[in-house]
Amino acid sequence: MIEEMETLLKHWGEQTRRCGSAGGLGSPMATIMEWGGCAPRGTPGSRILLDGGAGIDAVAQEVAAALAEVSRQDERGQMLGRLAVLRYTDDSAPTWLMQLHLVGSQSRAKQTYYDWVHSLHLRLLQALADRSGARKWLTAGQGALPQSLLKAASKLRRVS
Repeated sequence: MIEEMETLLKHWGEQTRRCGSAGGLGSPMATIMEWGGCAPRGTPGSRILLDGGAGIDAVAQEVAAALAEVSRQDERGQMLGRLAVLRYTDDSAPTWLMQLHLVGSQSRAKQTYYDWVHSLHLRLLQALADRSGARKWLTAGQGALPQSLLKAASKLRRVS
């Protein structure tokens, strides 16, 4: 097991349990319909939304996106994605033996379970590294090609 990946996945699981897989603030029209007009207001001023339907945080979103990539890789990736959901998103996670059964493994050895978890961690680490590398490539100032693409795009905008 890779301890850093375990920490990231536990954070993702906690965020997913608490906020769901996607956020969603109520629409203004739904509020008007619910209250028959403007909703009653609290004290004036802005506030930080805490668990107000804003969804999972940025770190958990990256982990979720990387897990989705792992799940799309192949059949074993799909099984590893299911293992991640079973292991990290349930409040009372099933036993390791039940998790192996639910992901479709025929083995009943505890070492096999830990091998699956380690494989999940390795694939997730690779997917996160790939996503990070792609983001660096698209960032301005990171090499000649992205900078030249940005210059070309800005010149096109001026011409049209």
